Amino acid sequence: MELFDTALRIDAPGPSGVPMVNNFRLIRDSARFLLARIRPYDQPVVPVTAGNGSVVVVRGRDGVRQVFTDNTAFHRADGLFDLPPGRPWSGMFDAIITANGAEHTRRRKLLMPAVHRTAMAHYREVFADTFARSRFAAPGGDPFDLKQECLRISKTNLMRCLLGFDDDASLGPFADRIVTLGTTAADPRVLLFRRDLPWSPYGRWLHRVAAAYDELAALIAGRRAADPRPDALSILCHAVDEDGDRLSTEEIAGELHGFFAAGFETTAMTLSLALITLLGSPDPAASPVEVTTEDDLSAVLKESQRLLPAVPITLPRRVTTTVEIAGSPPVPKGALLFMAPLLEHRDPLVYPSPQAFRPQRWRAGEPAPRQYEFIPFGLGPRRCLGAEFADLQVRTTLSLMLERGLPGLVRPRVDYGMVNGVTAGPQRPVPVHADRPRWTVLTGSITEVWKPAA
Repeated sequence: MELFDTALRIDAPGPSGVPMVNNFRLIRDSARFLLARIRPYDQPVVPVTAGNGSVVVVRGRDGVRQVFTDNTAFHRADGLFDLPPGRPWSGMFDAIITANGAEHTRRRKLLMPAVHRTAMAHYREVFADTFARSRFAAPGGDPFDLKQECLRISKTNLMRCLLGFDDDASLGPFADRIVTLGTTAADPRVLLFRRDLPWSPYGRWLHRVAAAYDELAALIAGRRAADPRPDALSILCHAVDEDGDRLSTEEIAGELHGFFAAGFETTAMTLSLALITLLGSPDPAASPVEVTTEDDLSAVLKESQRLLPAVPITLPRRVTTTVEIAGSPPVPKGALLFMAPLLEHRDPLVYPSPQAFRPQRWRAGEPAPRQYEFIPFGLGPRRCLGAEFADLQVRTTLSLMLERGLPGLVRPRVDYGMVNGVTAGPQRPVPVHADRPRWTVLTGSITEVWKPAA
């Protein structure tokens, strides 16, 4: 199936422009396109280009609920990451996040031991040790980039918890080779010109996919032959369900790649953005947020995920049959469909003063958002399997940082926007000093999405 079928039509208003151009603008700069071009349309389904049904964005609780609960009409999208069939590495982009129907259920059951509470207890110990080795915990020293240190922490935790490797700088390039496969796939030269030739961008990308698979397959073979260990790779290699089913080498390689692609940058940017909300505000009248309890920390984290989501737009779904969504005009079969936490989290009927940072809205006694109104990790059967892993990592790291003492921002400028694929965060370095706490009035493009309360 073509990635975009621009011949599809939908009887609904939307932004003006050329469909193919708008589609790529949405994919390449989701946050900006959503806020500037999609937000003005208050309707259940917004075509990315007026009247064109190739790509649509679903808006509103009823539409989000319908998409999350109807896994027959809305499949995890094909076309975006399809690989040539019949190769050992053909399943590198096949994982629980892309599986549908019975295969999704099967994989979820076999993956559950990797996020069982006993595994999570081990991961928590790793998170604490990684923080103790980080620059946030080191006394003295020069200023450093908050964003890059959060990326290093997230990468280290994945390498240690997922693959069972210790904190070794030489392993960084290995992680980078795995992580960047997905982000490179979104390059228009790779997406549009799929010619498996050695000199073509697509051919060179396929060579990288094959090389990454070979590395993962060797790790899997070694772990299968070894005694069980507490890392997720070992758990998956030894997991067998009640019927004797187990994940194949190809399936484990795809899941490992999925864990890295979905969990590395998103967790790092969630941590970065939550920390920034503790270090400053664009409101000169604001004061530092007090965090003295677990409930305080939970409120800060949820509010940062609401206001500054690390994933402003979901992975796409393919519409498998012409369907109305929450009373919308018929959405054509074949359309590529997205949902947008960045917009859902800014509904003023759900979140009064939606552009203000107000952790108190998550306190007991405050009206809480209903199901399908707060979707940082998805919901129901499609809830991200690594959500607990990511949430525990961020909470553990922030809690230890608060115990040690927060760093201070060296410069006030913070630019929020897309940093890779579907991930948003600080677009420029955010220099901090571990031993010089300083509350800062923020400047930069973050002030376009985070504004003082009216």
